Amino acid sequence: MSSSVSQTGGSSEAMRFTVTKMFDDLPCSHRAWAQQGKCSFLHGYERVFTIEFGCNELEKDTGFVIDFGAMKTIRALLQDQFDHTTVIAENDPELELFQALSEKQIIDLRVMHHPGMEGAAEWVFHNVDALVKRQTNHRVHVLKVEARESRKNAVTFTPQRAQASEASL
Repeated sequence: MSSSVSQTGGSSEAMRFTVTKMFDDLPCSHRAWAQQGKCSFLHGYERVFTIEFGCNELEKDTGFVIDFGAMKTIRALLQDQFDHTTVIAENDPELELFQALSEKQIIDLRVMHHPGMEGAAEWVFHNVDALVKRQTNHRVHVLKVEARESRKNAVTFTPQRAQASEASL
């Protein structure tokens, strides 16, 4: 994990303080069954998530955006979903086969709406945001998530403007 902190200014939608944390070492397999190419085959790689957190007010005792000790619960959430797991789409026509493999403990199955990096980034955003809001009494929010499948390929998920406006309240 690596991190950085910055202070931002500007519009009411912008958080005054941000911190960025990278979570890596999450080897995972998936398949994009509906894709007409090699991605329709089961394949895997190490997933890396870079999460940007923001707040308008620092934690009063520590002066932190978020205590890095709280990152352990985020890492645990990500490990449970992506560490040595097989992620399959909820509408995969072979879902029953993957469920049978899971029952035989051949794979550690996770079923998601979209198992690719775009779906993973969105899943991480919503689940980590909910966790962090609970931990900080809604003081800290996830601003964006970058999901990286390799050094060449990444996707970024950011909430729609309406969600971003709610996050700054």
